[in-house]
Amino acid sequence: MVNKFFPKLFERGYIGTLEVENRSIRMPMGTELGNPDGSPSWASLKAYAEAGDGGTGIVFMDNAGVTQFHHVGLSLASDNYIGPMSLLAKTLKQHGVIPGLQIVHPGRDAAFVRGDDLISSSRIMWEPWYENGGGVPRELTIEEIHEYVEYFGDCAVRAQSAGFEIVDIHAACGVLLSNFLSPLNNVRNDMYGGSLHNRARFLIEVIRNIKKKCPMMPLSVRLSGIDFEPGGITVEETCEVAKMCEAAGADAISITWGSHAEVVNAAGLLSKHGANHVEAAKMIKDAVSIPTMLCGGIFTPEIGEKLLEDGICDFVGIGKPALADPMWAKKAREGHSEDIRPCISCGVGCHDRGMLSGGMVQCAVNASLYKFDEPVYPQAEQPKKVIVIGAGPGGCEAAITAKKCGHDVVVYEKRQIGGVLKEATVSDSKQDLGRLITYYETQLKKEGIEVVYEEATADTVVKGGYDVAIVACGATVRDLRLEGQDHPSVVYAMDLLDGGCETDADKVVVVGGGIVGAEVALVLAEERGKDVIITTRSPEFFVPGVMGIAYMVRLQMAGVKVRTSTQLVAVKDGKPVFAGPRGVETMDVDQTVISSGFLPAFNQVREQIEAESDEVRVIGVGDCKAPRMVMDAVHEAYIAGINL
Repeated sequence: MVNKFFPKLFERGYIGTLEVENRSIRMPMGTELGNPDGSPSWASLKAYAEAGDGGTGIVFMDNAGVTQFHHVGLSLASDNYIGPMSLLAKTLKQHGVIPGLQIVHPGRDAAFVRGDDLISSSRIMWEPWYENGGGVPRELTIEEIHEYVEYFGDCAVRAQSAGFEIVDIHAACGVLLSNFLSPLNNVRNDMYGGSLHNRARFLIEVIRNIKKKCPMMPLSVRLSGIDFEPGGITVEETCEVAKMCEAAGADAISITWGSHAEVVNAAGLLSKHGANHVEAAKMIKDAVSIPTMLCGGIFTPEIGEKLLEDGICDFVGIGKPALADPMWAKKAREGHSEDIRPCISCGVGCHDRGMLSGGMVQCAVNASLYKFDEPVYPQAEQPKKVIVIGAGPGGCEAAITAKKCGHDVVVYEKRQIGGVLKEATVSDSKQDLGRLITYYETQLKKEGIEVVYEEATADTVVKGGYDVAIVACGATVRDLRLEGQDHPSVVYAMDLLDGGCETDADKVVVVGGGIVGAEVALVLAEERGKDVIITTRSPEFFVPGVMGIAYMVRLQMAGVKVRTSTQLVAVKDGKPVFAGPRGVETMDVDQTVISSGFLPAFNQVREQIEAESDEVRVIGVGDCKAPRMVMDAVHEAYIAGINL
């Protein structure tokens, strides 16, 4: 039967002899939910039961290691793992989807997953990552390469024995096999280096070995179309590699982009509105006769449907969007794509606080991820009358959660739904944040939640007879109280972002090295062509985690100069005066943009309400308690909403 909403997306397809019910694929990710030894945990079983219910044609497991020398989530390094891993395969089959497994050795990326034996094609680490703590791998010998060919083959045999119906070889994103493909990372002068044919030899030998040992097992190969490392692999070379893979016996090519070291792309800091690098993906598809799976930027079913209609790929892969909403495919199939909770490409839960920090992969916008066998919205025994003050991400999440749990909810918002997310979307690379605003607007209407566009006061709360006040009013901009800050050449970052002021200055200094300061600097430098300096009083640029590295790389690419240990002390005659390592100096710029941070407002609001009534329970969520990330606001709000 043809799906009336997305006929191409829910059309039957084939990979080798494997019949797939639809064209959406849940791609492999390192969730870190497995046990420390790489065996599946009960959390793994829960997570994949949830994924199985999501409606994709295939669900690929976490990356499974081919050896025991590192941890990437799961392992099939020995026969001892076959039994436990069979539980995962069986779980997915019971939920009506095809179980797939990606097999991998991370190579130099073992540094990211706490491995102690960093191996690669050559003793090379991409310079920006090395400068930020990445280790230099050792070069594999020819004898070791031959051993690893067998490791991959044996791992595929175990996957087949455990009940997995398709295996994917991970040869992308900076893992071991992709290190050999890259002319930047492979400078060998033996049979595994030099020409593209030689650089691909390791991968081709792996494919042939798997096909020899598992001739009936459908096999896909994941390749980075472009790795974005200067001097790395090009799409033209990837097309040739894809042809070699097909000739060696591969049944499908899985296409992704970038590498883990190339953090600007990995952290979602390039403009990606829609599927990534469509023209390059079409080149790879046209180079082979086997199906291609495209992953990256396919946030909505509409994007996936268009890719299939235009012949860009044969299957669409969803990774992080399936964390934001495990029911992505099911909602699409039923014509409810507006109810899909959107991935916002923030990289916080999945990258910063997940894979790259050694914690389990989470999602910034989905606080109920992995609650498969628990009620997502437990019904309240005693419904309450709830006022939510503020309609930023925290306020919206709290309101919707409380309403779904059975409470009577009203929202007060003095500006607009979305809060400061509206300002955050000004940067072209942050347009994806707008999907969350749209989602919340839609869900508030669907739940019948009244939004009153005026400022709520303590009097509003008390006279309204509310049982609970959830304060999500955000934070206030920190006033530096400096001499000369009222000069016309001085503006605040949030005013610049929300359109409250414009700038025709050519030379600009941005004061403050947090995310807001970095975003303003990038908007001014990249999109408006300004000469920009960013200063921070801290001894280092302090955007946290891998995002900090990504911002630093991108700021460098944009020509933005960064000065640390530099504090604004005054503005005299329109020129900013700084104290720093160079002493006190006046900077010759045309405009000063202050990104001075924020002050929490919760205690003040709570005191005002409690002064009027001691019967109202007051709860704070998000920036009003402490300025942080969207993830903190959403997760705090969800917890507040289910515990009223």
